Amino acid sequence: MSGYRLKPGPLGRTLIRAYRAAERRFTRTFLEPDGSLKTGPLGPAVTGAYRKVERGAVRGYKAVETAFVSTFLERDDDRKA
Repeated sequence: MSGYRLKPGPLGRTLIRAYRAAERRFTRTFLEPDGSLKTGPLGPAVTGAYRKVERGAVRGYKAVETAFVSTFLERDDDRKA
């Protein structure tokens, strides 16, 4: 069955053309020629704010993980000694 594909029909062709046009507009508007995202003048501020949130979330996760490990786990070599 790998040699077959679905026939889109008139409505399907119209939808495919509309999707491709929207995709082209999106690409021209939001992507650089190398494929990276255009950030504009607010880009550094937005990425800086995202990084702060990300660092806070990572610190919170590490604190929970450390508390869990120290409360519920012990090292094997500590028991052998």
